[in-house]
Amino acid sequence: MPISHVELAARLAMSILLGGLIGLEREFREQAAGLRTHLLVSLASSAIMIVSTQFVFFQHYQASSLIHADVGRIAANIVVGIGFLGGGAILHDGIRTKGLTTAASLWLVAAVGMSCGAGMYALALLTSGGSLFALVILRRIEERLKKDIYLRIVVEADGGGSPGRSRIERALISLGARVVDTEYVLDRGGERSSFTLMIRLPRRDLEDVAIRALEQMAEVRRVSVTRVTDLGVH
Repeated sequence: MPISHVELAARLAMSILLGGLIGLEREFREQAAGLRTHLLVSLASSAIMIVSTQFVFFQHYQASSLIHADVGRIAANIVVGIGFLGGGAILHDGIRTKGLTTAASLWLVAAVGMSCGAGMYALALLTSGGSLFALVILRRIEERLKKDIYLRIVVEADGGGSPGRSRIERALISLGARVVDTEYVLDRGGERSSFTLMIRLPRRDLEDVAIRALEQMAEVRRVSVTRVTDLGVH
């Protein structure tokens, strides 16, 4: 039996609401796939799921016809197809990987839309609640549990060559830092060198200590420090 237009509108509206809520959290995190992307994925999945479960009632088949319809086939292809969109949200920046959580949320919001399209409102609500718990609450817990921090340090110094880089790295390692990645640029004409280091410190209070250690080095002319939340930014 086909669903009413009121039920159809309710399923689509629920997918818009829940997909939009999850996308709003990603929007606040300034991710590439934010409110509109998540809303559209959820809405599209809901519409496709409705087509999957209801299309047979709109084909005007003869009452005596024997119809076999695999309603799970279309749904299965949604799960496969959303992987391409999720893959587009993942970016690589050197050793950092960004967008993994956003890709996962896109995959999840497709399931939310499919649940709404199938009329399984309780499943859609529980899934959305679980996802928001993971994206908001668990993120805060995770940040409190983490004691170490990552810093991207750009150092401009007089002279060049590996001795200068070694001195800088030794100064940081003596504080307990671990050098994760290093980029070195030499300006031969100006007798200047530039180092970009990604380091991990075991404690947050060592950040100021590390900066002061670099500032006290005679050859260092400029230090720029950027705190990185994690190597895998969500």
